[in-house]
Amino acid sequence: MKLCEQIYKFRCEKKLSQSELAEALDVSRQSVSKWETGAAVPELSKLVKMAEVFEISLDALVLGKEEEKEEAAEEHEIKDEIT
Repeated sequence: MKLCEQIYKFRCEKKLSQSELAEALDVSRQSVSKWETGAAVPELSKLVKMAEVFEISLDALVLGKEEEKEEAAEEHEIKDEIT
């Protein structure tokens, strides 16, 4: 999943508006909109703060690492059920 999609996904999961996230990160709502559409990329300091706001790791935000671990665990559980 792309970074822009991750930002949108986690913002929605936290039930934050673009304006609320922007306020938490001390940026404009337009900046958040650009990040979510892929028109711009947040600075590293903003990514770190965003991960804190979303209560996730930076890896989960930028690389989707947590998601990959969950998918692997689900696949392993399915295989265990079959055998």
